[in-house]
Amino acid sequence: MSYQKVFSIFMSLWVVVLFSALTPTFAQTKKPAPQQKKAVTAAQKKKVEMTFDKELIHLGKVKKGDSRKFDFTFTNTGIDPIEIDIISSCDCTTLDWPRKPIKPGQKGIINVTFDSTKKEISETIDIDIYLKNLDPKTGYRILKIINYDYELLK
Repeated sequence: MSYQKVFSIFMSLWVVVLFSALTPTFAQTKKPAPQQKKAVTAAQKKKVEMTFDKELIHLGKVKKGDSRKFDFTFTNTGIDPIEIDIISSCDCTTLDWPRKPIKPGQKGIINVTFDSTKKEISETIDIDIYLKNLDPKTGYRILKIINYDYELLK
């Protein structure tokens, strides 16, 4: 075999190797078949979700010194049990809440007693609900805020 034939074969092999290294094969460029998207319900998107019948309760006119009792009712519309750690509000508000986990689909009731004795003006009162459940995005406890309002009569 002549030097030119060996060189020609060598160059041909070199071109093939170089070409195959730089050009992806058919198997590598073949796009995967599109996967069908599964329908995701709102409950599946939210692992922890409290859905209240009312997030704001209007007490209407309240005479200074009167007390009012009322409830906030909620449903666990998520897919994980809800565990309430603590609920807080102003000194005029006494609260009672479920101490056991509320399973998905179950209802819970937050009992509220409002005492207007030390109030001087009409206002909206926040009730802060801190869950033991953690927000997966932040790693912090989940906070839910509900409210009630009243018109103070002196």
